[in-house]
This record gives sequence, C-alpha cells and structure tokens, in this order.
Amino acid sequence: MMWREFFSALLPDEGNPLPPPVQAAAQTRIHRYWQTRGWQLVLGEVILWGAALYQGLEHPWAYGILAGAVCFNYVVGWFGGPTLFWLASLVAIVGLQGLVIQGLGPVTALTTLIPYTIGGMLFAGTRRAFIQVICITAFWILLLFEIITVAPRLDPSRSILVSYDILLAVFTFQTLRFLSHLSIEISTAHVGEEIRQQSQRFLARVSHELRTPLNSILGFAKLLRRGVQSEPQQRYLEQIVDEGEHLDRLVGDLLDHARLSAGEVSLSYTCCSINRLCETVADEARQMLTAEVRLEVQLDPTLPEIDGDPLRLRQALSNLLVNAVKYTRRGHVTLRTLQRGDRVLVEVQDTGAGIPEAQRALVFVPFVRLASDRTGAGLGLAIAQEIARQHGGDIHLVSQVGIGSTFTLELPVQHKT
Repeated sequence: MMWREFFSALLPDEGNPLPPPVQAAAQTRIHRYWQTRGWQLVLGEVILWGAALYQGLEHPWAYGILAGAVCFNYVVGWFGGPTLFWLASLVAIVGLQGLVIQGLGPVTALTTLIPYTIGGMLFAGTRRAFIQVICITAFWILLLFEIITVAPRLDPSRSILVSYDILLAVFTFQTLRFLSHLSIEISTAHVGEEIRQQSQRFLARVSHELRTPLNSILGFAKLLRRGVQSEPQQRYLEQIVDEGEHLDRLVGDLLDHARLSAGEVSLSYTCCSINRLCETVADEARQMLTAEVRLEVQLDPTLPEIDGDPLRLRQALSNLLVNAVKYTRRGHVTLRTLQRGDRVLVEVQDTGAGIPEAQRALVFVPFVRLASDRTGAGLGLAIAQEIARQHGGDIHLVSQVGIGSTFTLELPVQHKT
C-alpha cells in the first residue's frame, strides 16, 4: 500500500472534481489569470536569453528559441483561452527547458503541476486523462534526466542525494495535487452546507407562515360543509377540504424536514412498542391499497420494547409503508419486524419496479422523486431517515430492478445518551 501511494504520481486523477457550470467559470478565471500574470514567464525567458548573450554562453540561440516558444504559448493562451493545445504546448516548452538548460530539471518537473491541475479542472474524459498523462510523463523524464546527468559527478558517499531528490520531488508533487483537490472539496462542502442551512431556515419560516391561513381556510370550509344542503356545493366543499388537507400534509412535511435537518426537534423518549406502531400504520395504509396489491404483516411476538419517540417513529414507519404502497402496482407489500442483537429491525418489502443501483442514493435526497407519475414532494424517505438517525439508527435499502425493494429501519433497543 505504501509503494502504491508513493507511485500514485504515475497515474492521472480519477473523476472530475468540478461540474460543467463550475468548469466554465473556472475557465474564464484561468484565462484572465494567464492574461494578467503569464507575461512574467515571457519576461523571465527574455532576461535569460539576454544573460546568455551577455555572458557569451555556448549556443545562445537556444535560449532565443525558448524565449520565442514561451512568447508563442503566451499569445495562444491570451487569445485562445485554456485549450488542450495550449496546455500540451506549455508542457512541451517546460520539458524542453529542463532538458536544454542544466539545473532546471527539478524545478521544471514541478512546474508540470500547473497544466496538470488546470487540465483536471477544465477537462473531462480522455482529454483530461491525456493532458495529465503527458504532465506526469514530463515530470518523471525531467526529474530523472537531471539526476542522471548529475549522478556521475557525485561521490559515492553522496549518491544518497539522488534517492532523496526523487523522494522529495514526488512528495511535493503529490502534496500539491492533494492540496488543490482538498481546497475544491472543502470550499464545495462549505458552500453546500451554508446553502442547506439557509434553505432549511427559509422552508421553516415559509411553512410556518403558510400553516396559519391554511388552517383557517380548512376550518371555515368544514363549517360551511355542515350547513350546505345542495349536492354540487357539498361536492365543491369536499374538494376544498381534501385539497386543503393534502396541502396541510405537504406543509407539515416541509416544516418537519426543515426542523429535523436543523436539529431543532427534540425527541421525547419513552418505552414504546414497535409492533403496536406497525399495526397502527398498517391499518392506515390498507386504505390506500388497490385490488392488485395486498399487505402482509409479519410481526415478531418476542420483539422487545425500545426507547424512542413514538410519535416520530410512527411517522417514519408510515412514510416507509406509504412509499412502498404508492410505488407497488401489483403484488404485495410486506411489513416485518425482527430482532438482531441489540437492534430492532423493521423491514418494508415490496414487489414494485425496483430501483437501479445508480439511483439508490437519490431516494433519500429531499425533493427527489424517481417516478414523475407519483404525487408528493419527495420528503417522506428523507424525513424517515433523519428520524432514524436521531434515534441512533439508520435506514438501509436493498433493491433489484424488476423484483422489488426492501427498506430496513434499524433502531437500537436502548437509547444511548
């Protein structure tokens, strides 16, 4: 493992850390940076060429060619922006310098990290792999070339410096690559967390403000329904009440999700029976069943009572069972309880369409619905998982396309404070 990590500089990075919109923004910023800072390389090459002419070095025209090549690359980057050709030519020029000018090998080897990182940020697929492979190849060629030319002039007692140069260069390359990725990951996670917290606070405020007028509308609609004798008016009021209660449930889910995610919900722990909660939610779910779907309840009679919040656990169980019934067109839904060690398990198994492996992580993401023909805001499973985790448990998913899915709610018997 240690040697694999050491020689990881021989391999391009896996995946692409930036999504396409961020890549476009990064390309603009890199282009601007090259326009305002890249001239320093041109100035340095011109000074180096002038010094070679002034000191009468051998083959001063080689320095002139290098200065012209750097100037050409700067112009290409100025007008064309960050392109594959620009990065490849930059690696070629840097490599040529390290091979021609003795003493620049180690420095130019590390310079290849610049096009390496830019290529990883802006490109994907084969283009990203191509530019990173040639950067890694140039890195090792320049490093080893400098060491091979210097090694014959070293005393045997100082030959250890060769190994140390390789170790130091590789470690520096790997560290700089790690830090560039780390900065992207940390900044992305920080921004994502800030957005999540602000969105949850916004949802909590909006849900709270919606609930008060909604309850008034429902209350008055129910009062009017009692005194109306006309059948059309009665039907209209029934529809108002049904839609209002549906909207009230949606607002409740939004408020619950926002409070749970923000950690603003305190659980009221007490001794509760999971079997009894399952019987209750099963009775409620039977009202949703169609003729093609049956509900089977298999409860372990020896299941112990657990420490938990009965109200929240009932909500989590109801969300799991309702979700299974909603996505099962025919067959059966099974609600099963069992004990495994110090854990109580509640399995909700269905014979629905199943969930592809690539989409399984999305089912617990808030506001995500994999089937567009189903109603709901996509919060049920997210709320259930948050409730499970606040109890010290979790929800696990096993699914197979064409066969069905099994959601397992895992809870500890004893609450650990």
